Amino acid sequence: MPSRRKPRSKGAGRTPKKPRQVGSLTLSDLDQVKVLADPLRIRILEEMCREERTTKQVAKLLGEKPTKLYHHVDALVRVGLIRLARTRQNRGTTEKYYMAVARQFRADSRIFSAAQTGSEEGDTLQAMISTVFERTSDEMRGLIAQGRGKEGIEEQGILSYLEIRTDRKHGRRIQARLAKLLKSLESPHAGGEKPAERSYRLTIAFYPIEPDL
Repeated sequence: MPSRRKPRSKGAGRTPKKPRQVGSLTLSDLDQVKVLADPLRIRILEEMCREERTTKQVAKLLGEKPTKLYHHVDALVRVGLIRLARTRQNRGTTEKYYMAVARQFRADSRIFSAAQTGSEEGDTLQAMISTVFERTSDEMRGLIAQGRGKEGIEEQGILSYLEIRTDRKHGRRIQARLAKLLKSLESPHAGGEKPAERSYRLTIAFYPIEPDL
């Protein structure tokens, strides 16, 4: 007598889909910007941009205690900058692996329109701006301190500070070209075999320093 096959439950045998990581995310929520005003949270986010990691793994990479990172990870999850990618059972405990929702993040310029000195928006944006540029400054000073100034900055890096004198129309064109460049950098090896990779830092600030005449 032929055996009857038991009906398969819905979804049985299927591998859960991993959360998709997009190339870039524009931060349009003040709470997201506020979370990134903390230097440690930016470092956590950077590690989770590269690959799925547990809080303990990130803590080890950053030289911090895991207990110091838990509430920072919760804050990043709460505002939607990282998400739970998967869980794994290990010796009776559940390991949670998180990943950043995007590889790159940028602030929506409209957030700045509501910012005024002394307001919550203004204070938050000032703190985030300071954090971003201090991070860049610390990394460059670190390269010099390690004797890697020539390799990391002179040979493969660019350090430029300039004032551009032009009209508003051409300024908009420059802004569009920079936006196009950032878009092209979101996933340079998408669909192809990845060569050996190294990390680079790109910090851009382009803005008018004088009011319109």
